Amino acid sequence: MLPWLIALLVVVVAGVLWVSLRRTRRELQICSDRLTHLEQSHAHHSDRGRALQNALMKSVEDSLLILDSDLTIVEANPSAQRLLGAELSGKTLLEATRQPDLEALVFDARRVGNEIVERRIEFEEHRILHARALALPPTAGEMAIVTLRDVTQLQRLERARREMVSNITHELSTPITSIGLLADTLLTFAEREKPKRIRKMAKDIRRETDTLMQLVQEMRDLSLIESGQMPIRLTPTPVRPIITRTLEQLESLAENKEQTIEVHAPDDLSVLADELQIQRALKNIVHNAIKFTQQGGHIRINAERNGAEAVIAVADNGPGIPAEDLPRVFERFFQVDPARRDGTGLGLAIVRHIVRAHGGRTWAESAQGQGATFYIALPLADIALNDTEVPD
Repeated sequence: MLPWLIALLVVVVAGVLWVSLRRTRRELQICSDRLTHLEQSHAHHSDRGRALQNALMKSVEDSLLILDSDLTIVEANPSAQRLLGAELSGKTLLEATRQPDLEALVFDARRVGNEIVERRIEFEEHRILHARALALPPTAGEMAIVTLRDVTQLQRLERARREMVSNITHELSTPITSIGLLADTLLTFAEREKPKRIRKMAKDIRRETDTLMQLVQEMRDLSLIESGQMPIRLTPTPVRPIITRTLEQLESLAENKEQTIEVHAPDDLSVLADELQIQRALKNIVHNAIKFTQQGGHIRINAERNGAEAVIAVADNGPGIPAEDLPRVFERFFQVDPARRDGTGLGLAIVRHIVRAHGGRTWAESAQGQGATFYIALPLADIALNDTEVPD
């Protein structure tokens, strides 16, 4: 009897163990499936996170660096690689930039804590970077984020704006002072009843007032042209009538100085232009030629086809322009002879912007003592129109 009981007990225990083993296997399979799902989910989220991180790094225009606690570069976006070099990971901030000021900026950010610290730093030659640093808390491993933005051009624009304000102040102060002195003197002479002197001073006041009005008008026009608010209506326009109508406005000025103006322009040469605006640009150039050419001088205006452009050249036999001043003649307020008070210094700047608005270009050539030649190049009408045609 006993052996049967033992056998039965063995069978029962084996059954229990078998059931328990199956249950354990099933639970292990469930755990394995869950673990696989979690791993896949984690991998999916990791891939999404990496993709999002890469997208964010690439979309930031500023150079972006992520640093660890030792100021070693962990991540760098493409902008940073273009600025500092391709192999940045593993380098320290100082090795990559050679700028101790950037290290100091990160240390300052760590002292401040959870706030952005920024300053401008000189980088290489003639480049200015606007640097920003943010130190993450110790729970994030004392990492830091540094962004660098090249503001060199912005610095130049700010400097140009300051210079422009200074130039405007200088240009306005002289005629305003003259008007004030003339008005005071006029009052004094009016009391002494000297009509000839009074008439002369009244003319001087009128001249200075006209200079101020011209300066204000040209500054307004230049601002409109630069901002694109002055409408430019481009139509096929013959070049020779532009030259002829421009000279009609300046004929008396040239006759007073007994100057001769020679014109060579083919009748079939046409450009894509706003006739009134190009007349204005050409008038400024020819007016300068008349003004700076001596009594009895000679001015030659030549127009010809050059590739896809028509080039209008205005040459005079005046005193010419010094080589060091030639690159600056189209700058606003620049005058070769600052002592002259018969212009605003904006005429050639207006020429440059009008021609640029037409898709053209301007330049000047000169040898001191041998006259100067100013050039306007504009797109030819037939070529420009053919380029815009839609193919069949």
